[in-house]
Amino acid sequence: MENEPLLTIITPVYNGEKYISETIESVIKSKINVAYEYIVLDDGSSDLTSSIINNYRNSIKIFTHPNMGESATVNRGLENAKGDYILIVNADDPLLTCDLINRACEILKHDSSIVAIYPDWKIINQYGKTIQSKILPEYSDDILIGHCRCLPGPGTLFRRDAAIKIGGRKSRWKFVSDYDFWLRLSRLGKIIRLPGVLAQWRENPNSTSISSRGKDMAAERVLVTEVFLSENDIPIRLRRMALGNCYYLAARLSFFDQGISGRSLLLKAFKHRRGWPEEARLYVVLYLLLIPFSTIIFKPFSKLIVKMISYK
Repeated sequence: MENEPLLTIITPVYNGEKYISETIESVIKSKINVAYEYIVLDDGSSDLTSSIINNYRNSIKIFTHPNMGESATVNRGLENAKGDYILIVNADDPLLTCDLINRACEILKHDSSIVAIYPDWKIINQYGKTIQSKILPEYSDDILIGHCRCLPGPGTLFRRDAAIKIGGRKSRWKFVSDYDFWLRLSRLGKIIRLPGVLAQWRENPNSTSISSRGKDMAAERVLVTEVFLSENDIPIRLRRMALGNCYYLAARLSFFDQGISGRSLLLKAFKHRRGWPEEARLYVVLYLLLIPFSTIIFKPFSKLIVKMISYK
């Protein structure tokens, strides 16, 4: 690591004793060609995380604080970062290849209009085995805003000054703060795709994105979109797409929480879209419309449907 890094890698960690050593090793042993610093922020862990990361104190910068959540922890990393570019490496998602950084930094250096660059990535299990590769489409507002699809994911590099300008992540969002962040960042410049499976995300049944799929997440999906649309001048066509698809995606969560009024949210999706939401799938629509009978009809296929929804 150099005194004046071009890149800052940030890892927020909370009770990550199982994978944090693997993740840190994946960074410090990688052949990164640019000057960088590595910040690991312990968000009030109560397990062995603190003692583990302390073993790397000569290779990384360590910040510790009482538990305040992932968004606030990432923001603290941004505030203390010295690099022009930022890469968030989650505590259980080890860096897959240095090619991600070497290629992305080169692109960012030569095109100041780009605010973020995202790669294709893969899903791994707890043992590091590949479950599925996610080959993403090229960026467009239609997909990010209209389809409510969070194109930037694991391995996304972005400009620190742009992130600071929009105020970093919003701590008010518990479930989709990353999507909200990319929505707001997209108004400052171009987001582009870097082809190639260059990052990875570990499937963890206990993660917030999986274990908390319920009413609060459904409500937040809709609210994030509504707030973004209220604060930005978005064409009416795209607004209708965004509202239709965000309500549909919220309705879809009734697969995981029967306390969600899936049928009501679905009807709102069609109303706002004034037609068929682009993200809607027939089997999901039928399930929602036929509740409670569908819970019986589709029960033999419930695991398959949940898997299809989770990996979409």
